[in-house]
Amino acid sequence: MNQTSLCFFDWWRDHSSEFEAVLFDVDGTLISGSQLLPGADAMIAWLRKNNFPFYLLTNDGNHSLEEKSGLLSLAGLQIAPDEIVSCSSALESYVEKNNLHGGLAFVMGDLGNPDYAEHAGLKVTRNVDEIDDCACVIVGEGSYDWRKNINAAINTIIRYPGRPVIVPNPDSYWPNGPSGEIGIGAGGKARFMKSILSEMGIDLEITYLGKPYPSIFEYTFSLLKKRFGLPGDMPKEKLIMFGDNLRSDILGANNAGYTSILMLTGVTGIEQAEKAEGGLKPDFIFESL
Repeated sequence: MNQTSLCFFDWWRDHSSEFEAVLFDVDGTLISGSQLLPGADAMIAWLRKNNFPFYLLTNDGNHSLEEKSGLLSLAGLQIAPDEIVSCSSALESYVEKNNLHGGLAFVMGDLGNPDYAEHAGLKVTRNVDEIDDCACVIVGEGSYDWRKNINAAINTIIRYPGRPVIVPNPDSYWPNGPSGEIGIGAGGKARFMKSILSEMGIDLEITYLGKPYPSIFEYTFSLLKKRFGLPGDMPKEKLIMFGDNLRSDILGANNAGYTSILMLTGVTGIEQAEKAEGGLKPDFIFESL
């Protein structure tokens, strides 16, 4: 389709009956930095009034659901913690699937407060002297000593090439303010590590949990079925995924079979959007909500 329009809500009035649930990216789609983007509050109000299922999906893995809810509230959007799914939320499924419950994890940076890794059943250390005793390495975000942590992680992987490296947030960067500033994401740090190890002949396999990878979408779909009673065999195109990032939001939505909507309110401009091909091509493009 790849249709471009000015305002999503004008289109939505005629097409809402075609869909069963709505999923939103947060940063760059509903808020930018600490600023509420136009139409975000009205859209959420409409969904609540009409009892329309929705979740917010974020690759912000270093704020707990409670913290993210608080940040949204400061921006002027009232969202409960249980209406948010973080890329780090999928840690719980990963730990269970890989029999890591009770194991020690080395965490680079933050994973929220309460800590997602501890909530998933892991014990956590950030002491580089204990990294060799850990069952896995988790690349978080926030402010920490990148040099010290990356050096420790790389040297541990050299000693133990099979050590799992888990990255909740695959993003290389994210929008961090109204003037175009960006922040460096955990995915960018992990791929830097991978490039160094590759030069040494070591192939680092990274497990990504957030968009565009399947874990966060599978986890969210299970929540939709449990909370709202949506049928498991429901056509996936009846779910809308909004986002501002072609390589996380749109690619992830397309791979999951959802209807993908690109918002030109974040990191993607119109020229880049209209040139997108394959899995990066959104079904619809809107300038704003």
